[in-house]
Amino acid sequence: MAIEISVIIPAYNEESSIQNCISTVLHAMEVRKLDSEVIVVDDGSRDRTLEIIRSMAQTDNRLKPLTNGQNRGKGYTVKHGVLESSGDLVLFTDVDLSTPIDEVDTLRKAIDSGYDIAFGSRALAQSQLKIQQPWYRVLLGRLANKAIQLLVPALRGIKDTQCGFKLFTGSAARMIFPLQQNERWGFDFEILHIARKLGFTVAEIPVEWSHSGDSRIKMSDYPKTLIELFKVRLNESRGVYTPKTDK
Repeated sequence: MAIEISVIIPAYNEESSIQNCISTVLHAMEVRKLDSEVIVVDDGSRDRTLEIIRSMAQTDNRLKPLTNGQNRGKGYTVKHGVLESSGDLVLFTDVDLSTPIDEVDTLRKAIDSGYDIAFGSRALAQSQLKIQQPWYRVLLGRLANKAIQLLVPALRGIKDTQCGFKLFTGSAARMIFPLQQNERWGFDFEILHIARKLGFTVAEIPVEWSHSGDSRIKMSDYPKTLIELFKVRLNESRGVYTPKTDK
């Protein structure tokens, strides 16, 4: 049976929330009568996260647990899940479901209209921010986006590259993610850069979103992300994002 959609969920030390997340996503796929696989990738958790995922997988064959074996970062974790996926569509989302899983319907409309990639955005006028981020995170986010626009020309015009709710056609995902180099937070803008470089069409879609008080992004991650921007520029100049073709 063909898989209509693969849902990738990266997880690190999420024992308090992983069960609810998985149950919510599986239910959403069932309600929509989608032949689905939910791939939860444990990023070397030190708590019971992996144990819970494996236990739930014993009672639902749609759930596929993977592990990195050690902590590698969100970018690596999402890539790991995507490369193990087989769906006609590939969605990745965060454990905290800051963007409700029901917003997949909004993104699917864009894909159905012809886009290769549709991603949630918190920065558009129509976006519904139910719980706002602290003011300093909003400010830093805006500054980071200006740096992204300046340093990665392919991303100009995109207002929010970092929202963790992105939907791809399976064919686009499996061309983009093998070229991804960034293992940490900067992977979001890297994959969008690769997507546009390869000629895929992208749609930035307003979604409902709520700030999670358990956000794993630290203040120290913002300057690190700036370094990752320069790495994207360097990788581009070296031809890293050009697919290799068989001679």
